[in-house]
Amino acid sequence: MLKSVLPVLLTLLVLSCQQENYDYLIKGATIIDGTNNPGYIADVGLKGDSIIAIKESLRGRAERVIHAEGKVLAPGFIDLHTHCDWGMDNTITKGNLNYLFQGVTSVVTGNCGYGPGELQNFKTRFEANGIGNNIIPLTGFGWLRKTVMGNEDREPSQSELAQMRDLLSESLDAGSWGLSTGLQYIPEKYSSTQEIIEVAQVMKGSNRIYTTHMRSEEDELVEAVEEAIQIASEAGVPLNIAHLKANGRKNWIAMEQVFDLVERAQQTGIPVTADMYPYDKSATTPLSSVLLYPPSFHLNSIQEIQEALQDPKKRQAIRELTENGIKGRTNWVAKGGWNYFSIVFSEKDPKLINRMFIDLAEERNSTPFDVAADLVIAEGSDIIISLSTMLESNLVKQLQKPWVMLSSDGSAVDPQAKGIHPRNYGSQARLLRKYVREESVLSLAEGIYKMTGLPARTLGLHRKGVLREGFSADLVIFDPALITDHASFLDPHQYASGVSFVWVNGLLAIDEGSFTQQFAGQVLLTITHH
Repeated sequence: MLKSVLPVLLTLLVLSCQQENYDYLIKGATIIDGTNNPGYIADVGLKGDSIIAIKESLRGRAERVIHAEGKVLAPGFIDLHTHCDWGMDNTITKGNLNYLFQGVTSVVTGNCGYGPGELQNFKTRFEANGIGNNIIPLTGFGWLRKTVMGNEDREPSQSELAQMRDLLSESLDAGSWGLSTGLQYIPEKYSSTQEIIEVAQVMKGSNRIYTTHMRSEEDELVEAVEEAIQIASEAGVPLNIAHLKANGRKNWIAMEQVFDLVERAQQTGIPVTADMYPYDKSATTPLSSVLLYPPSFHLNSIQEIQEALQDPKKRQAIRELTENGIKGRTNWVAKGGWNYFSIVFSEKDPKLINRMFIDLAEERNSTPFDVAADLVIAEGSDIIISLSTMLESNLVKQLQKPWVMLSSDGSAVDPQAKGIHPRNYGSQARLLRKYVREESVLSLAEGIYKMTGLPARTLGLHRKGVLREGFSADLVIFDPALITDHASFLDPHQYASGVSFVWVNGLLAIDEGSFTQQFAGQVLLTITHH
């Protein structure tokens, strides 16, 4: 009798010894793994900061078992274009909850040329008090140029160019993920194509990315794309076009040329990608801020601006400056007329919301400037505009391109801040609600791929972006039928809903839809995470 049961007992003993101990055991989730493959149902075991088991059925001891039947388990989302370094070192906003509640576990920072190159100090500063999600820093071309040349409008000397190259090299050695430019901003707008090529060549052969806010997203959009591709080609670096858009009604048609340019470059072997946010309006600002005023007027309050606009002579002086621009300033109107601007908030006249100034001027038999001036007189700083207006059908076509990723162009937002764009709170959730669930522009696997596997591959980020054994436990569980963005231009400070759980580096940051006060993020550097 003993002989007959001994093999069974031994088998049970072996199975017992083989049972894994997990920190978390996730049961029955639909796994969408970030590779653009369809979902499948399985169990997942987490231990420490890693995914250690994925099987149809897992057994073992776990500190916590989470039943996720009917929900999606995906890699934590990676936002390729943010300015979250503006805020994540602040006590109020270090958790970056506007992103965390959407399932974002990593944000790329230092975009548009702003990122500092001194990364050890950067890492220490952000990690000192804890951060809500991972930061992936880029080195800003603006930082390089300003460090060496200040804001001067001139070409660099050979010595200055060498200094910029050396600074970039040091930053890359310290762990930067690449070089960003913001070529519409001072001092970067003063740089020549050749200057950027010579600096970017430092990255040749390293697979570090060159990501660019191009010289124009408006009238010279096509030329700007041609320049970006030339820089990538001659420097020998992968290119990412930041927040891809065709801004202004007369430029909407140019997007087809952009697609053609990018895809021809790809066919010649140049790696080109782009990111975009899922809104047809860009940065918001009070209407009064795009008007330019002679310094001699000493206009220090909105009341003084309103009075000046009611004086015919002063109004004409403001008109001329606004429409012609001032050297060394950002001249929103002068750079392309009123073709781009639309109204996103008007407390006194809600019928104005979503209207463009060029249309209002035609209806009122007036000029766009006079429409704007009269609205400032009527509503002061309470009338808010978007600086860019895009075409929704272009957004759909962009999203469907296999080389375009989802981003937000947002930051870690103080809930008390005014004039906030809803993209800060809703980009990822909006993609999953509007473009996946409601409009079927993308499949769920495609939508998740654009926020996980594709940005990870674009960056060369290992162990993140894909749900696989041995990879980082950066994960999100959400209900695909419920995930929703609530932020609007009128009421932007609204967290997304529908995300149940978020793990950052194996630590649970969102539990049953609530923040756990777990600040589990890290500043990721290539020297440890490539």
